[in-house]
Amino acid sequence: MYLEFNKKKQIVSSDEIAFENYSLRYSLTDKEFFFENDAFILFLKTNYSEEYVKKAFLSSNEVTFEDIKKAFQKDGFWVAINKVTNQISVNRDVSGLCTGYCFIEGDSIHIATNVHDIAKKKAKKLNKEAVYQLLYFDFLWDGQTIYGGIDQLRIGGQLILDSDFKVTSDTFSEPLITEQENNLSEKENIEELRKEIVKAHKPYINDLNTVFLSGGIDSVAMLIAIDDLTEKSRIENHSFKVKGTIQDETVYAKSIADHLGIKLTIVERDISNEINESTFREEILKMNNPYPGMWIFGNQIDDSEKKTYFAGQDTRLHTPSLNKLDAIAFKIFSLSKYFKPIFILLDLLLYPFKEVFNFILKKKTITSKYFLGLRRALYLFNTKTYVKLVYFKVDKAIMASYKLPLKHFNTTIKNYNISLKGVKNKRSLYNTIVSKKWIEQYVNDMRYMIDMVDSQGGRLAMPFYDMDLAKFSASIPFKLSVKDMKGKSQFSEKTSTIHKYVLRESLIDKIDEKTYLRSKAVSRTGHIIFNQSLDKILRQVIEKDVLASNSFIKEYNLGAFIERFLKNKKDWIMTDDKYLLKVYYIATIIVYQQNIIK
Repeated sequence: MYLEFNKKKQIVSSDEIAFENYSLRYSLTDKEFFFENDAFILFLKTNYSEEYVKKAFLSSNEVTFEDIKKAFQKDGFWVAINKVTNQISVNRDVSGLCTGYCFIEGDSIHIATNVHDIAKKKAKKLNKEAVYQLLYFDFLWDGQTIYGGIDQLRIGGQLILDSDFKVTSDTFSEPLITEQENNLSEKENIEELRKEIVKAHKPYINDLNTVFLSGGIDSVAMLIAIDDLTEKSRIENHSFKVKGTIQDETVYAKSIADHLGIKLTIVERDISNEINESTFREEILKMNNPYPGMWIFGNQIDDSEKKTYFAGQDTRLHTPSLNKLDAIAFKIFSLSKYFKPIFILLDLLLYPFKEVFNFILKKKTITSKYFLGLRRALYLFNTKTYVKLVYFKVDKAIMASYKLPLKHFNTTIKNYNISLKGVKNKRSLYNTIVSKKWIEQYVNDMRYMIDMVDSQGGRLAMPFYDMDLAKFSASIPFKLSVKDMKGKSQFSEKTSTIHKYVLRESLIDKIDEKTYLRSKAVSRTGHIIFNQSLDKILRQVIEKDVLASNSFIKEYNLGAFIERFLKNKKDWIMTDDKYLLKVYYIATIIVYQQNIIK
C-alpha cells in the first residue's frame, strides 16, 4: 500500500481520486483491499482470510467505520477517508500484526506499509537514535523507524487529519497486560486455553492452510488448532532445515505430521548460490525488519489468494519458560515485601563482584554459560536490574566487549525503564515484562515474518498474538503456567525437566509422544548461512562503504566493531551468532542509507 495525498491538483487517472481540497494517488498489492460506499473510502491491509474480509463488507453501503474497526482491530492497517468532510483516518490493530508508516509535510502526506518506499522519495537522513537502538539491542521500538522524519503508527493507533492535513488527533494503546490470576481449576484452565487458541486461528482459515512446522510445541499447537477447524485435505506443513546443521528439528515435525496424517514437505536450505550482492540489496528493501531468518525460507511462498501461511511465535504468557535462576529471581521478588531491606543490603554487598565480572567482560567477549550464569546470579536481589539485564539485554559490558561505541548507550536505554509500582506477585511481574517485550521484540518478530511472506505475494497469520488469547493466557495462575514435567532434552533422548505443561496438556488428545515430551529448543543456524554466502555478500557491502566518502561505518564509529568480521578467515561457529546478527544489521543499514542518497 502506498498513498500520496497532495494539495496540488493533478490529472486524475485510474489510480487517483480527486477530493475538494486535495488529490490522492494510490497503489495496492493483490492482497490489499479497496472499498467504497456512500460514507467513506477505505484502503485495508489485513492477514485475515479473503472470506473473512468479504463477510465484513457484506452490508456494502450499510457498513460503518465502527464496523471496520470492530472487524479489523485485532489484525489490520487501514486508511479511511470521510467523503463528506474529507477527513483522513489512519488506523492500526491493537496487537501490531499489521504495520504502516507516515510522512507528513506541508502540502503532502505519504502513507505506506513499506517504510523504504516512503524513504526513497522523502527521507533525507537516518534516525541516529534508531540506528544505535538496533545495533545495541537488535530491535526497534514500536513507533520507531530507521529514517528521520518517518513515523510508524503505533500499536492500536489512530491518526486523524483534517482536509488541510492538520493533525486533529493522534492516539495509541500499548498492550498493557494487567490481568489477575483466574479462579479456574487446572482442568478448566487447560480446556479454556485450547478453546482460546482455536478461536484465535478461526478468522485465518482459508481454502489451503500451510503451517510453518518446526516441531516445537508452539507450531504443533498451531497445527492441532487448524486440524480442529478444517479438514486435513486443506492443511499442509512446511518444515525447514539449513544444510549442515547438527540441530535438526524436522524429525519432530515429521513425527507430529505422521501422527495426524497431514502432508509434510521438508525443505533443506542452502543459499550458497541463491543470492548475490544485488539480490541482497533488492530483498532487504522489501522488508521493514530484515532479520536474517528471512533467507531460510527463500522463494518458497505461493501467492495464491486461497492460501494462508501460519507462523507460531507466541507471547510466552500461557507458558513462561523460566530457568533456575529466573525462578529464584521471581521468588525473591515475591518475598521482597517482607525482606526488602535485607535484599537491598545483599545487592550492595555483591556490587564489587559485579564490577569484577563486568571488567572482565568488557575486555573480552565471553560465551561461557557458566561465567555468564554466575554473573547473572549477582543481580538476583535487584529485580529491576535483573529483568533489564536478562529479558531486555540492557548490558553495557556486553556492548563494550563487542567494541561498539557506547556514547549513545545511556540515552538509548531510557526506553527500558520498568515501573514495578502495583506489581505484587509473580504473575503480574511476568505480565509487566511481556507488556514491554510486546512493543520491543514481539512487533519485530511479527514484522519480519509477515514481511517475508508479503514480499513474495503470500498471506501470513500469527494467531498467538491475538489479544483475547493473550489476555486469557495472562490470567492463568503462575504456579500452573510454570509447572514442570519430565521429558526429553532438546535434540537428544536424554531425560530432562521440561516446561509448558499447561500447553502440552491442552493438546493431549491429538499430540504425539515425541513432540509432547520434547524440551524447548531452537535450531541455531545463523553462522551456517553466513558460511554459505552471507559472509561474502556482507563483506562486499561493508568494504565498499568503508571506502566511500559518506561511509556509514566511519560516521557511526563502527570501525573497531567491524574489524573482527573483516579480518576473519575461518568458518563462523554457533557462539558467533549474536555478533554476526549485528554485522548483518550494519550491512542492512548501509543499504538503507544508500536508498535515500540522491
